[in-house]
Amino acid sequence: MASIKFLIRGTKNLAPIYLRFIHTREIDVNIKTNLIVNPEHWDAKKQQIKNVIAVKNRAEINLKLAELKNFILTNFNTSYIQGEIIDKLWLENKLTSFFNRPASEGSFKVKKEEVYLTSFASWWLENKADKYKVSANSYMSDRSIAHYSRLKDMLVEFEDKKQIKLSEINGEILDQISQFLTSKNYAEETTKRHLGRVKFFCERAEELNLNVNKGYKERVFVEKQEVEYKQPYLTIEEINKIYELKIDDIELDSIRDNFIIGLWTGLRVSDFLERLSVDNIKDNIILIKTLKTKQDVAIPLHYQVREILNKRLGLLPPKCSDVKFNKEIKEICKLAKITKPILGGKTVKTGVGRSEKRKEIGYFPKYELVASHICRRSFATNHFGKVPNKVIMDVCGWKSEQQMLDYNKQTNIESAKILATYWEKEMKKLKNELA
Repeated sequence: MASIKFLIRGTKNLAPIYLRFIHTREIDVNIKTNLIVNPEHWDAKKQQIKNVIAVKNRAEINLKLAELKNFILTNFNTSYIQGEIIDKLWLENKLTSFFNRPASEGSFKVKKEEVYLTSFASWWLENKADKYKVSANSYMSDRSIAHYSRLKDMLVEFEDKKQIKLSEINGEILDQISQFLTSKNYAEETTKRHLGRVKFFCERAEELNLNVNKGYKERVFVEKQEVEYKQPYLTIEEINKIYELKIDDIELDSIRDNFIIGLWTGLRVSDFLERLSVDNIKDNIILIKTLKTKQDVAIPLHYQVREILNKRLGLLPPKCSDVKFNKEIKEICKLAKITKPILGGKTVKTGVGRSEKRKEIGYFPKYELVASHICRRSFATNHFGKVPNKVIMDVCGWKSEQQMLDYNKQTNIESAKILATYWEKEMKKLKNELA
């Protein structure tokens, strides 16, 4: 019959408590529990700490020893039935599991990446990120790695001096992280994305069999912005202003032409600014596999894009970095007098260093809110309601209608004006029929 005894060896103060597991003559194993006690306070007969005031947490330790005994015996029955080998290694593994100890502790040094969220995030980004597949044939991009690295830096700031353990992460901690990001004036959508990245790290830790609290899967509600606004897009009239703008600077003219191509193709900047070539153009149709989603898309050449190609003798304008592109298209929009103040969010520096940037919400000249993603957003918005939704989805490579609708940035007032125009046309048609 299986039995468990607790005992100590030696007479020195703070001696370790041993666990002895016995079952028949074949199984007689002793291991350290790594709990320690003064031998003078140990009751060998009752196999527990004596009821002495000197040991403040005696009740907690004695209860834990009783629970450990029951845990080992219960697991012994299960393992024995399943044919597992019952030996010292089996007992050590059960002891580690019971006390939720990190797997590397036996090597004398606890690996922080097995215990703490930010340590794990740092280790994963350094050792796993560039090998992590996001699809069958592609790996996590440098841009994505930078986003996750930025999150890790923010978590370090959130933790301050007390690191979050993977085993502690739950809905309450995620809610605290959410409130922290909101207090730093991060936009609602940005906060949601960062919380998703926290959960991503937890999922990767789980895959490596680390002790992760299942509470990280709880849903977290993000505080809505007090002032809501829609991301800006460029109207067809504004795009025409940019197209017609006379620019003498050769480099700025090339960036303007790339801008027009982005606005009339709906491609991401990683596609139209970095990968698009004349080889992708056949019979006035762009055929390209998108970098991010690996979708094959077909896009007809808008007449402004055809004119740019004619102007350049069939060649596309020279490429530039997306950083320079983002900077110069603001200047281009300013030259095109796209300066009407609109409500929006703009990233501003609040101090020294990369981490000291925050999104400020207010009314700004529209050109100041322009960035590369306005190309894709404008394409979807300008065509919404004018061609079937499926056409926009196929051209932009969206698999769901919701993805397309997320890019529609018409305001309620703009939608109301469109409806009013429609009603006017219907009334004129009715009057003509009655005349």
